[in-house]
Amino acid sequence: MKKFLSRIEEYICAISLLIMLLIAFANVISRKFLGASWSFTEEITTNLFILSSMLGAAVAAKRGAHMGLSVLTDLIPKKYQKFVVLFTTIIAVIFSIVLIYQGFQVVKFEMKMGQTSPALGWPEWIFGTFVPIGGIFLLIRFVEACIRAFREPKKEEVK
Repeated sequence: MKKFLSRIEEYICAISLLIMLLIAFANVISRKFLGASWSFTEEITTNLFILSSMLGAAVAAKRGAHMGLSVLTDLIPKKYQKFVVLFTTIIAVIFSIVLIYQGFQVVKFEMKMGQTSPALGWPEWIFGTFVPIGGIFLLIRFVEACIRAFREPKKEEVK
């Protein structure tokens, strides 16, 4: 169960990408052979793309794969490089908190206004929750990456 939870974003991304692939493929087949397009597929695909992007960013944060300026950090003495990691984590945490807060504000507004999606007529807030959910995962993964950076010695430091 612990392994499942540690990779939950990857599983959700894989499922959403599979759903996007299947409905886009089905829509192409429908257009080709039936001459009719399914209007709801674009709506679902777009919103699942947002979810996949947000969770993909969290996966990248977990793996430490976000772009960094190692050219600059390599110029800093090794004993101070962890402070750069701490500083960048603080900035990333602030960004994640703003994303979560603003995302929930949008969801509240969508609920208050009773907005529905154009093709399916589903409540728009359902799709709106993808942004704050992604922000929560980002926040968790940035903090985890920072903790790992302070716990694990660099390979060149190990003797």
